[in-house]
This record gives sequence, structure tokens and C-alpha cells, in this order.
Amino acid sequence: MPGSRKILLRSLSSSSPVQRPRIDIYNGNSPDSKEGQISAVPSPKHVPIPNIPVDGNLLFESMVFVYAFLGMCLQYINLYKTVWWLENSNSQYAVNFYLINPHLVALLTIIISRRFFWCFCKEFYGWNTKPKRCVFWLMQLIKVIVSLILSFITLYVTLNVLIYYSFVHLLFLCYPLILYFVLFGPSLKPVIDKLFKWLLWSQNDETTTSSTSVKSAKNDAVPKNCVLHNCSASPESIRDEVEVLKTDFNSRVKVVLFNSMLVAYYMGFIPVCFAQNTLYYDTWRATQHVGLMWVSTFILFMVHFLPPTYIDVLHRSALHLGKWQKVEIRHAHVPYNAWSELQVWGQGTVVKHVRGLFKAEGFNNTAEPGNSTHSRFNFMFYTPLRIVNLLLEVTVAIVVYQFITLIQSTEWCHILSTALLLFCNYYSLFKLLRDRLILGRAYRDEKTLLDKHSD
Repeated sequence: MPGSRKILLRSLSSSSPVQRPRIDIYNGNSPDSKEGQISAVPSPKHVPIPNIPVDGNLLFESMVFVYAFLGMCLQYINLYKTVWWLENSNSQYAVNFYLINPHLVALLTIIISRRFFWCFCKEFYGWNTKPKRCVFWLMQLIKVIVSLILSFITLYVTLNVLIYYSFVHLLFLCYPLILYFVLFGPSLKPVIDKLFKWLLWSQNDETTTSSTSVKSAKNDAVPKNCVLHNCSASPESIRDEVEVLKTDFNSRVKVVLFNSMLVAYYMGFIPVCFAQNTLYYDTWRATQHVGLMWVSTFILFMVHFLPPTYIDVLHRSALHLGKWQKVEIRHAHVPYNAWSELQVWGQGTVVKHVRGLFKAEGFNNTAEPGNSTHSRFNFMFYTPLRIVNLLLEVTVAIVVYQFITLIQSTEWCHILSTALLLFCNYYSLFKLLRDRLILGRAYRDEKTLLDKHSD
């Protein structure tokens, strides 16, 4: 009723806030100092995870290139297969090679090999190599010569494709550029420079899980714009670190989505779009091949871009961030604390914020009550195995689907394409199962420690 609601609000406004004790350890300043207000709530205990090996950049790029090229070849087999074994067949080969445009195949191969070639130039006798001897300069000369040759070949095959196909067909080759500018803008940094900094730094397990975060690192051994975790007692530092990690995670996901889409688009969809109008092929099988390529490549990129050490960094930051649950006002006298951005709140604490009353549910709570960004970050990474379990479930579903499709296939081309793609997915399944088993045991010990401190 309106009368009882007014009495309830008056009772809440008249109740005196309960202030939590604070400890000053900042250069002997008074407790009222802005940077010296720290909560007495203990920090969560982290459990070091085992050193799980990850693939190097060059090895990963080579696997992606081989998988993409194999997917393109299998799609051409689905399109231009023949029945050469019949007596009255005019075909002598299993595929009608004369219907395949070699210039288009060369152009697609060059497009999909760009990341592998760039990674090779950066990591094989790159500019960070010391000392720079005669072998180093000889390799640089070879790289320049190979780059010029590839540039000439690219120009040659592009001109032939422009001459052979219509303008509408050529627009299909440019569609991914529009998506690239929407996601990253007019910059090559998200796909080239920052990409290899991520992958290189994710291999350094000890530094990644114990050092401080981020862009202003003065140590020359720490790359710029790398993301690390720092067990800080300052709530402002924790929130800043969460913001950096959130931005980095979103950037990684965008790079994964773009590159996986690029592989499926150029290696699976373009051969279908550039096929002859009079060609008859199994539309469902061709579409299924594109979809399986996209999902398989997406999982492959996600496994590599989100290694266990990186997930552990996100999880540790989420432990320090905590979460808040909004409390419905049902009782007239509810003891609460005035929320402060400089305070670390313990589990079960009720605070008063401009958005209402909130109850702390994390071991440590430095998040802003009602902040949707902090809530999503905690939901995603407070449970460290959430992403690994999700990727594992998707991979198992794809493998089971491909296995069932393989059993039901009767044509040789369908058996070949499904079996080879299924074999490639076994690698991702192996890595995810290995990470799930190892991380599951490690985080089981961490949960035990947190439960002890909570009691």
C-alpha cells in the first residue's frame, strides 16, 4: 500500500549505516586518505596451474593453412566429381579438372596463406634475432625475393580472374573487406601486429600468471599491450585490470570470428559461387561443408587464442572482482554499508548504492553494484572451466555429427571429405579434453582453499 511504502522508505533512510573497519597501509597516511583506504578482507588464494604446452605461432599457422587448403580441395571434389569407373563414362579422372579455373585456385591459396607467410617472416630470423650475422641478412634477402615473387603472382592471377569472371562474381571476393572495416576499422594492427604479440606472450606461463598488468610496463622484456594479472589490494586497480582484460578478450573473439569466417568463405563458399551455371551438384552437401569448415576453424582458433594460462588470468581477475546480487526491500530495518569505490567488500555484506541495495556474493567484491559489464565478466570467468566446457561440448557435438554423417554417406567424395574434416577435429578435441582434465584438478584444489577461507 502507498502508506506502508512511505513508512518503509523513511525507516531505511533513518537507519544509520554500519561502517566496516579499514586499515591504512599507504605510507602512514590517515584512514581518510583516498589511496590509503583498503579493506581488511583477505585476498583470494590462487592455485598455480600446470605448464600445459601450446602450439607455436608458426606451427599453428601452418596447420590452419593446410586445413584451409584441404577444405578447398574437398569442396572442389564435391563440385566436380565424376563417375570414371563406369564403362560408358567419358571421364578418365575422378575430378573434372578442366572445369576448375587455376587462376582462381591460386588466388584463393594466396589469400589464405597470408597469415602463414607473415608469421614465417616475423618469427624465422625476425628483427628480434640477436646477433644479426650474415645468415640473418641472407634470410632477409630471401624473404624480400619471395615477397616480390608472391606479389607478382598475386597481380597476375588477379588480372586473369578479373578478365575471366563478371563484375558480380568479383564482388563476392570483396565482401570480407567490408566486414573487416566494420570490426577493426582502417588498420592492420588487429590482425597482424597485435595478433602475434598475443600468441607469443601466452606461451610465457610463469610471467603471465604472476606479473602486473599492462600497457605502461617499463621492463623491456614485457611486450606492449600485453595482458597480465596483478593480485592488487586496490579496488580501482582491479576494476581497471578487468576493463583491460574485457577489451582484450573481445578483441580476441573478434579476430577469431573474422579469421574463421574468412577460411570458410574463401575456401568453401567462393568455389560454389564461381561454379558454372550449368553445373549440377549436391547443394546440401556443399552447404554442409561450408558450415563444418567454419565451426571447425572457429574451434581451432578459439583453442589457440584462449590458452589455459590466459583463461587462468581472466579467472583470477574475476575472483578479485566478485559480484553483487540486488536485494529486494522487504524488511523495514536492514543493516547496510554505504558503498565506497575504495573499499573491498567481503562475502555476505549488504551495501547501499544509488541503484539500490546489493549483497556481496563473491569472496572478494570490488565490482560496482549494478554494473552490467562487471556482472558479465564475473559470470563468464568466475567459473574457470565455463569456456573450456562450452568449447568441449561444441566439439563433441560436431565430431558426433560428422561421425553419423560418415556412416550414412554412400558416395566416395562425401566419405572422403567427411573423414578428412573429422580427422582434423580430433586434434581440437584432444587439446580440449587434455585442458579440461588438467584444469579440473587444479581448480578443484582452489575451490577447497576458497571454501576454507570462507568458513
